[in-house]
Amino acid sequence: MKKEFRKMVEAVTNQVTDKFYRPDLTKAPLARFSAVHRSLKVSKSGVKKRNRQALKK
Repeated sequence: MKKEFRKMVEAVTNQVTDKFYRPDLTKAPLARFSAVHRSLKVSKSGVKKRNRQALKK
């Protein structure tokens, strides 16, 4: 998970196709990898913007 996103997508795709996985089910592992990658991202530090619509009454 320390490589670039595109390189890791290729690695996941190669793993799936090399193991004789059903070709119609290749999107599921990619979706799972994408979700894991998104969850591991570190959010940027700094001032957070408030939602101004929530303040109006």
